[in-house]
Amino acid sequence: MRQEYLRAAAEAYANINDHQSDCYHYLTDGFATDIQARLSAAYSSKLAAKPIRKKYINKVVCTALAECQYPANNTTGQIWNAIERSAFAGIAKQTWSDNNLSDYVDFILNDMSQNAAAARAAIQLQVVGY
Repeated sequence: MRQEYLRAAAEAYANINDHQSDCYHYLTDGFATDIQARLSAAYSSKLAAKPIRKKYINKVVCTALAECQYPANNTTGQIWNAIERSAFAGIAKQTWSDNNLSDYVDFILNDMSQNAAAARAAIQLQVVGY
C-alpha cells in the first residue's frame, strides 16, 4: 500500500500530462474502463486528422485498446497479426489490408508505449531522485 502512495505522490510532482498518465495507468494498472474511454476519445480525435475513413476510426481504436491487453508473441514481437486485428474489428481481411488499418493500430500502440515510458521515467526520477 505504501508503494502506491509513493507512486501517486511522485506522479503528482512529475509534471506529466493527462494523456501520458492515462497511457501509463491503462498499461500498468489493469485496463480500467474509465481510462479506456478517455484514451478512446483522444485517439479517435488523433485519427480524425489522418487519412483514414471515418467509419473505421472507432473500430481501429477499439482494436488497439483491446490488443494491448494481450501479451506479445515472443518470436514476432507482435501481439496480433493483421488477420486477428481485422477479425476483432469485424472488418473483412481484404478491406483491412486495402486501407492499411494495421498502420493506425501500430500508431496507437507505439504512441501509448512512448507516453507510458515517458510517464514511467518521470515518476521513477521523482522516486529515486536526480
